[in-house]
Amino acid sequence: MKDENKLNVRMLSDVCMQSRLLKEALESKLPLALEITPFSELWLEENKPESRSIQMLVIDYSRIYDDVLTDYSSFKHISCPDAKEVIINCPQDIEHKLLFKWNNLAGVFYIDDDMDTLIKGMSKILQDEMWLTRKLAQEYILHYRAGNSVVTSQMYAKLTKREQQIIKLLGSGASNIEIADKLFVSENTVKTHLHNVFKKINAKNRLQALIWAKNNIGIEEVNS
Repeated sequence: MKDENKLNVRMLSDVCMQSRLLKEALESKLPLALEITPFSELWLEENKPESRSIQMLVIDYSRIYDDVLTDYSSFKHISCPDAKEVIINCPQDIEHKLLFKWNNLAGVFYIDDDMDTLIKGMSKILQDEMWLTRKLAQEYILHYRAGNSVVTSQMYAKLTKREQQIIKLLGSGASNIEIADKLFVSENTVKTHLHNVFKKINAKNRLQALIWAKNNIGIEEVNS
């Protein structure tokens, strides 16, 4: 039986020494339970009850080929549509547009990142933050804006001025510490405001809040 206090994580990679060592390192440092599934076996996992409780997918980019993406899309849609997506072993020179297919993207780790960086970033993701470079986060937002003519919603207008400042900064990809520095407040103050914003916009986590910001804050507000 899985520990209910640990996040249910599925890593999509080959079962090998490297992936097993990574599993051991993550489980020893973070409150998560991780299983490894090769991409080639995803179709076998679609209808298993345990697949429906997956909360995060860690995707080994070095094991992705064009013919596995269809199986992956089907698996995620059927089994765990709300699971966060975290990419590891990503090439440094990747075109950002190639990452836009991951609709629940919460973090990207590059092939030359060390274990300390991975642990630190995963810890932030477990706290409902995101681990994306500022440039990638901004391009991710612009990508979604390009497909939608976003008009500032009435709900945004109902937020307090400070809450509006914070949700705009969150929408630009800023971390809690960066928001605190920008607004000259403590990180705890930022967390309190974010908690209130999440309740008002009915967001369960930072990723949902980021998506809300993309869909509800018009370009005129973003640039104000």
